[in-house]
Amino acid sequence: MAELSYALQKKTDYSECKVSLKETSKDSENNEYLCQSSMEVYDFDCIVKKLYPQKQPSSYDSLIVDENRKIVYCIEFKNQIPSQINNANIKKKLTNGKEVLDNICSTENVQKKDYKFIYCVVHKPAQNRYGNPLVDREIKFELKSYKDTYFDKIVTNDINFFKNEFRKEFKEENC
Repeated sequence: MAELSYALQKKTDYSECKVSLKETSKDSENNEYLCQSSMEVYDFDCIVKKLYPQKQPSSYDSLIVDENRKIVYCIEFKNQIPSQINNANIKKKLTNGKEVLDNICSTENVQKKDYKFIYCVVHKPAQNRYGNPLVDREIKFELKSYKDTYFDKIVTNDINFFKNEFRKEFKEENC
C-alpha cells in the first residue's frame, strides 16, 4: 500500500508541481494572492496538466497531504465574494478534481479509506457582513450533497476564517 504523497511524486515531476501555498492562491487575472504562506503544497492544477496534457478536467488549486494525520486538503481559492462565485464551476472542480485524485489512488494502490478528504473553498469576505457564526458554518455553493459521498468534510468560508484555521492546523502564522 502506497502513501498518497509518494504516489503524487511518482505520477508527476515533483519539483515542478510542488510550490508554495501562496502561489496556488494567486489570482493571475488581478495579480493578487489570497494567502501569503510559503508552506510547500501540491499545485493540483499542475498535476492535472501533466496527467492530461491535451484536455484538462477542472480541478482545485492546491492539495495539502498530511501523511501523519492522514488528511488531504483540497483547496480552491476564489478571489471573489460568495455572491459572485459560479456554483456550477465550483461543483465541477470538486467532482472532476476528486475523480483525478481517485484515479491516482487507484493506479498507485493508495487506500483512499485510510485518508480523510476535506474540500475547502476559500473566498473573499462578503461585503457589509457582520460575521454570523451560524451562516459561516453553512456549506455554500450548493455543495452540501457532496459531503460524505465525495468528501468527508466540506468547508466554504472566507480567507479570514481560513487564516485562523490554517494557524491552528499547521502552526503557521502566514496565510
